[in-house]
Amino acid sequence: MISLGALLVRAALRAYTYPYRKKFASLSRSVSLPNAPYSPPEGYTFRAEQFDGVRVEILTPPRAERGAIVHFHGGGHTVGMNDLYRKAAERLASLTRRTVFSIDYRTGKELVYPALHDACFNAYRALAETALSGCTFAAVGDSFGANLLLSACLRAREQGLPLPAAAVCVSPFLDMAASGSSYETNCRRDPLYGLPKGYSFRDFESRIRRISPYCGKTPTDDPDLSPAYASFDGFPPALILCGGYETSLSDGEMLLRGMQKANRPAKLHVFEGMWHDFMYLFPHLKESKRAWREMGDFLTAALSKQT
Repeated sequence: MISLGALLVRAALRAYTYPYRKKFASLSRSVSLPNAPYSPPEGYTFRAEQFDGVRVEILTPPRAERGAIVHFHGGGHTVGMNDLYRKAAERLASLTRRTVFSIDYRTGKELVYPALHDACFNAYRALAETALSGCTFAAVGDSFGANLLLSACLRAREQGLPLPAAAVCVSPFLDMAASGSSYETNCRRDPLYGLPKGYSFRDFESRIRRISPYCGKTPTDDPDLSPAYASFDGFPPALILCGGYETSLSDGEMLLRGMQKANRPAKLHVFEGMWHDFMYLFPHLKESKRAWREMGDFLTAALSKQT
């Protein structure tokens, strides 16, 4: 059973998103997230630098330990860095006592693959060769950010660049073909992307399995665009955190199977009754606090072992 707080939030989300779900409107394109001028918490230092032409925000907690986290934010290809992701960076820094490098890649409705993938890999490569050279680091990504994270690691592996000591994928969106079974099994449960009452999956399957315009003309099973289809040989240990009601839950399951096929350590934790990015969107829920603790413990253990 999920907590009462989560039940109430889920019901409120279902009501709030109903007008968008009824029109099959993209939430990432339709809902604006707060983006006020940022001030870091007391005792933290914050700055932004360019790495191979890509802006990266750098947040360092008090008494930071050696090691770092590279943070790939989600939001599809249309939502840029904002307060939601900066708060996530704060939690990552606080839980691990490590500096967080958040890649602030350019977004826009007009962009198509490989625009974001190239930008994130270029920033990753520049970080690995400069600020993170000789330093153990982990990587975290949510939703489409998890896609960008894994794609950057795939390219880094091919080019002989350092890989993270560990990777965390929160509600990963990795299969741009949206082929998994959860798009049907959760088509009514998902409070963010599910079908409105009275809509049948058979009639609206193509809307539930919607293909992002970001894909352009690239095949949706291309492993760089859709890391769910990639080979994960040599990859670092991975923690995958998902909500049980997500339409894209299958993406996390595909990642787990891919890691297992490559004999790489991986854990998938599905939080019963929860939704996409719940721990980012509502960090104070009981389930979210548990997810953040699990992430923090996983990252700290990996960084402590390697540093």
